Amino acid sequence: MDYLILLSSIALGAVTVFWFRLHEAHHVKLLNAFTGGFLLTLTFLHLLPELYRAEPNHSHSGGQLLFGALILIGFYVQIALDAISAGVEHGHTHSHSHGRGIPYGVMIGLCLHAFVEALALGHEHTHFDHESRKFLLWSIVLHNYPVSIALLSMLLQSGLNKQKAIGCLAVFAAMAPIGVFVSSHTELAHLSRELMAVVIGIFMHISTTILFESSESHRFNRQKGIAIVLGTALGVAGVMFH
Repeated sequence: MDYLILLSSIALGAVTVFWFRLHEAHHVKLLNAFTGGFLLTLTFLHLLPELYRAEPNHSHSGGQLLFGALILIGFYVQIALDAISAGVEHGHTHSHSHGRGIPYGVMIGLCLHAFVEALALGHEHTHFDHESRKFLLWSIVLHNYPVSIALLSMLLQSGLNKQKAIGCLAVFAAMAPIGVFVSSHTELAHLSRELMAVVIGIFMHISTTILFESSESHRFNRQKGIAIVLGTALGVAGVMFH
């Protein structure tokens, strides 16, 4: 079921591009603003507090230092991935619109991003916190929806035909399920807390980047502001009523 849920947002992204034609940069930025508010809210209200709850396999101070270091690593990992993907994770597509063929750098960056995020899902029976796993799953699903729209739009603008563009999108869609499979069937299944710390760092980078970009020319954009508030409200509601 988790695999189908992860694939659903990518499929919905394709439907949004081909059927509803809502792939303009303006729409993608609004969706990203919404998801940015949602990710940041869940990170601070649930994922981060649960990460730092007492864990028997670490000393109190040693565990805090380790998790803090892993969060920092995740933050800088995302900076590196941004350099490869050119920021498609938060809606940057304009710089590739003049290119031709498959943008391999973008594909590699996005695929690594999706794979690493999903590693923290692991197996539900060995995960350190079932609620955190559920929130992470839906965070990935919600975040990948505008990313899939931006990616597919960019691929089509790069001169690929519909079949090749869908093929590239399918490769991206497979990365999260592969990440879940790998972490569920290896020793990584017992490192869900450590992997969650890395993903929290990634979420912090993505969400803050999106929110900082919500203003253009140092002017507050009302529509993006509303999208951020709605995303934040959904995150708060999710934590309060889970």
